[in-house]
Amino acid sequence: MKPKKKRKLWKKLLVILAAVILVSGIGFGIYVQDYYRANDLALEAAAQSQQDITVTTSSEGRIIFAPENPRAGLIFYPGGKVQYEAYAPLMEACAKEGILCVLLRMPGNLAVLDINAAKGIPEEYPDIENWYMAGHSLGGSMAASYISSHEEEFKGLILLAAYSTADLKETGLKVLSLYGSEDGVLKMDFIEDLN
Repeated sequence: MKPKKKRKLWKKLLVILAAVILVSGIGFGIYVQDYYRANDLALEAAAQSQQDITVTTSSEGRIIFAPENPRAGLIFYPGGKVQYEAYAPLMEACAKEGILCVLLRMPGNLAVLDINAAKGIPEEYPDIENWYMAGHSLGGSMAASYISSHEEEFKGLILLAAYSTADLKETGLKVLSLYGSEDGVLKMDFIEDLN
């Protein structure tokens, strides 16, 4: 093939590649803009402190629900395409039970884009000895993935309508899996196979 024809072929390939990347980027942008929004009650819980619970938002966008004397810590990964503030009432309820809760903000509302979002959080609260992770749906799977390589930092994992993407049987971690019997999204046969 002549050098001139080779150059034309490469130009065409580069134009096609650029078009594919552009279309994929636009498609991804549209995909992440369509997500489940938090209701007013959840937004209120995420924004203001309660009687014995201080609610703050860190520079990373984490929402921290801190009781006066926390007896444990919980790091929460939100579900895929769910506005993370939607989980604020759940975090508030846990904080009322004496658990410091750290609700993580995920890029594009997808925990898969920041699996390591929990990194360093237990070290920020050295007075809390017992740490747990939790997550809903995709967030639960990504929390399981994270905890599988950081098991020494945690006591257990709570999966809400989720399943572990990692084998945790040999870790010694306590795992609690909660799901609705009428869940129309979670593959129940897969959950039953894990047990």
